[in-house]
Amino acid sequence: MLRFGCLMLLWWLLPGASASAGEPVPSSSSAWFENPARTRGLLGSTALPLHEGEGFIGQQALFATVAEVGLSERVSVSVASAVPVVALARTFSDVPFSLMGGIKVTRPLTERLHLAFGVQGGSFDSDLYELQTLNAVAVYGILTYGTGDAHVSLTVQPFVAWGSFHSGSVMVLPMLGGFVRLGEHWGLAGEVALSPVDGVSGAFGFATAGARFMGRHWSLDLGVLAEQKWKDADRPSVLPGGSFLFHWR
Repeated sequence: MLRFGCLMLLWWLLPGASASAGEPVPSSSSAWFENPARTRGLLGSTALPLHEGEGFIGQQALFATVAEVGLSERVSVSVASAVPVVALARTFSDVPFSLMGGIKVTRPLTERLHLAFGVQGGSFDSDLYELQTLNAVAVYGILTYGTGDAHVSLTVQPFVAWGSFHSGSVMVLPMLGGFVRLGEHWGLAGEVALSPVDGVSGAFGFATAGARFMGRHWSLDLGVLAEQKWKDADRPSVLPGGSFLFHWR
């Protein structure tokens, strides 16, 4: 059960949307509106631009309330918490603390190749599965090739995680993700990731797959996440999930 809690924290630590470092990325089809969710995958992120003043707020992976805003054409800040969902579930009684914050810087290397890097950290308190407190601090780099309508991203993220019953340990999470827009209002996305170093959860891998639906100011992701601990002979854990975000410019 510990790796499930660690995976929940990783959902927060996976980078959010990035701030723009140059001109808007051209769309694959000039007849379509710009993809408002071009800066993120189902769980992770891309290095594609988020324009200055652009942002989003909503629910990611159902349990996390997230928000991101571009402070400039190069820098964005993000915040996430499970408090709103847990507070409603517990009728605002005995609500555990949870908060993540981060900052990201990005720049274009060419018209279609973008690089982003940043720092994030968070703390998750829970009485589920005897997890108690779980904390992590991460640095990351993202390389994305493509446009807002079709792209692939490689993320490398080393991080330090520790908890109430676990001393600090260094882990790393390489992830490969992609998205393709099949129509003006929808597309397909997926990711694969591997944490090969034993830490608070042991070595594990996971994959996501799903569909993204979008309008000019909203996006809806529906998909599944499959997670497997490498030393565990049991079948992979499969979780359905969804995200709904409101976008503004």
